[in-house]
This record gives sequence, structure tokens and C-alpha cells, in this order.
Amino acid sequence: MSMVTPNSKRVLISAYACAPDRGAEPGVGWNLVAYLAGHYHYNVTVITRTKHQSAIEGSRDPRMKGVHWIYVDPPEWLSRRKRGAWGLKAFYLLWQKQMHAAASEYLKENQVDLVHHLTFGSILPATSLVGFGLPLVVGPVGGAEMSPPELIGDLSLRLWIRDRLRTVLYWFGSRLEATKRTYENCSIALGATEASAASLSKLGARDVRLVPQSGCGNDEVAAFAAAHPNTDKAPTGPIRLLSASRLVHWKGVDLTIDAVARAVDAGFDVELDILQEGPEMNSLQKLVKKHGLEKRINFLGKLESLEGVYRAMRAVDAVIHPAVNEAFGQSVLEALALGRQVICLDWAGPGMIVTPDCGIKVETGNRQKIVEGLASAIEVMGERRDHWREIQRAAVERAEVFSWSSVAQELDQAYQDSLEQKAG
Repeated sequence: MSMVTPNSKRVLISAYACAPDRGAEPGVGWNLVAYLAGHYHYNVTVITRTKHQSAIEGSRDPRMKGVHWIYVDPPEWLSRRKRGAWGLKAFYLLWQKQMHAAASEYLKENQVDLVHHLTFGSILPATSLVGFGLPLVVGPVGGAEMSPPELIGDLSLRLWIRDRLRTVLYWFGSRLEATKRTYENCSIALGATEASAASLSKLGARDVRLVPQSGCGNDEVAAFAAAHPNTDKAPTGPIRLLSASRLVHWKGVDLTIDAVARAVDAGFDVELDILQEGPEMNSLQKLVKKHGLEKRINFLGKLESLEGVYRAMRAVDAVIHPAVNEAFGQSVLEALALGRQVICLDWAGPGMIVTPDCGIKVETGNRQKIVEGLASAIEVMGERRDHWREIQRAAVERAEVFSWSSVAQELDQAYQDSLEQKAG
């Protein structure tokens, strides 16, 4: 295979979410662009949101020195109306329209060898970058991960409607001509999970590769871990848990609350801190009150800094994250990188990341089975303190498998292969 000289190649990247010191999807965009530009020396231009401009331009990350940025956003009043998952998707469609216009203007004056849809990291809506006739790399993307089928029938009517609507919209979106045109004509599509990789193949992508959607190392988590080394001293007192995800129904925070209630009823001393905000906040607070757990479960909201999140992770026995259709799970990886075990479902992204050495994966099923499994995992946390040092070490080692450098290496290979396909 002939090798393409990286620093001679110009890449235009669409990265809706891309910002330093943010974690989650903005961190995905930032860290992968940093590796592509700083390590592989591609000549990178990134189209991202105007809201990220001040953070990007205030960064001193030397890897970003040669990156060119284009900022676009719909009108500010639309940003204020962006609510929930559906509002976010609608807003993203408007943003993508502006991104396409900006890309078109840029390409009139600048030569580009390859385009890459990086974030929004979802199969749908499909990127419009395919329309420029250049080699196109998509991903890593998720979105084809659906809820465990046995659980669906146990959802409340409101959540059942949301879950079924998501499935129907994915089915409909997958059959749009624009979607098929994108994936049939992209050079390489990167799926974050086996479910999404399979969906990309069904959509007509010819070269589909399984690549994790996120990573760690040489980033904010690593900096915190280096400044605050783990100790071998195991926790004492109550079993302490942390939920660190947006309060949307598919993150499974309600399953966590029910499992804590079950463990408490069985005589275990358990405390749970819930971070973040979201549309399920009121429903979750009512569920806590129903169980009489107001003194054991605390809603801490959205913390001001990533350092605050990392300190909260370090203060617990485990991060609990029973998401039912998660493409990856950045909080899972962050917890492992900080030496904290994870309780999750053996399903989708988190199920791919966590191993028995660094956490507990609960078998899926109906709601009762899942809650019982989560409660059983909580109840053995005290016993696992006897193996605290080994679990910490295993968690850190597992996180290292999912490094930014390894994801960036996959992207570099995808770039090279796409360019060679064009040359051939």
C-alpha cells in the first residue's frame, strides 16, 4: 500500500461539537482534531459552532496552532428554543444547512483533498458533505442502538411513545434518498458499535469499520489523574454511587433510582449523587420522593467545571450508567480512566467498554430483571472494596485501550485509504 504524505493533504472537517475543556461530544471533536493536526500534520480546516469560538480561540493547545476555523450558527433566538432530543436534531439540521453553505464558499477559493463528518456523531441526519464530490469519511457515528426489546413493554406510556417514536423516525430517516445517497457514496464509514456498523452496511456504505466513538489520554481526564493520583485506600462508610449523564429517559437514571431503593430495602447503606440536568428531572425527583430516598439521593445539577465532575467520580465506589441505547458513553470511559469501576448494562457502547475486572455488567431483560441486576451489583460494592487496588488498576488499564491516539490512528488510516481509492 502506497502511503499518502499526511502534511501535504488538506482536510475539511464538519464538527458541530468541538471545544476544549468540555468533555462529552465537544471533547471528541477537539481531541481528534488535535491529533489529526498536531500528530499526523494534516492541513485541517474545521467548520464548527459559533458558540465554541471564544473557547477555541482562548485555548493554548499547541496542536491546534495550524488549524483554520470557520464558525457558523443559526440565529441566537433559535438556540434558546433548542429543547430536548427532538429540538436538538431540528437545530442541528438548521446548523448543517449553514455548514454546507460555508463549506461551499470555502471550496470555491481553497483546494481540499478530503472531507470528514466528525460530530454530530450520529448516523442520522446524514451529512450533506457528500454533495461536493470529494472523498468522504463519516464517523465514528452511532445511533442505531435501540432499547432492549424486553424492556420496552415495561416503559410508562409517555416513555413508550418516545422510545417507539425514536425507532420509527430512525426507520423513516434510513429510507430517505438523501441518507442512502450519503452512505452509498461515502468512501469509508466508521460505526461506533456493532449495531451502528451493521446499519451503515445496510444503508449502502461499501467500506464499514468498527471504531470507538471516543477516547482518553493526553486530555483533561489525564491531566486531572496526573495531578491527583489514586490511592490504594478503599472507601469506607456507605456505598456511594454517582450518575453522571444528561437526565433523558434512555440514560436509565430511573432504573438506577429503583435499584438503589431495592438495595436500601434489603438493608444496604447506599447513597447516590445525580449530576446534570434534563427533561426527566421532575419525573426523577418524584420517583425519589415516592421511594422516600430524599436523604440518600442528591440532585447536584450541572457542575461548573470538568474538574468538579472528576472529583465527584473519585469520591464514589462506582459510577452507575444503565443507559439503554448508548453509542459509547464518555462518562463510562472517564470513570475508568480515573480508576473507578462502572456498573452498566451488558448492552451497546458501555457493554463493549466495561469488563468484569473493572466493573459489573448487568444482563438485560424486562424492567424487573434489570433493576434486580443493578441492585445485586450495588450490594456487592462493599465486598469489592477488598479488591480496591486491583479494580482501580484494571479500570485504568481498560481505559487506556480506548485512547485518543488509537482512534486518531484509525482516522488517519481511513483518510489514507480514501485518498488511495480516489487515486486508484
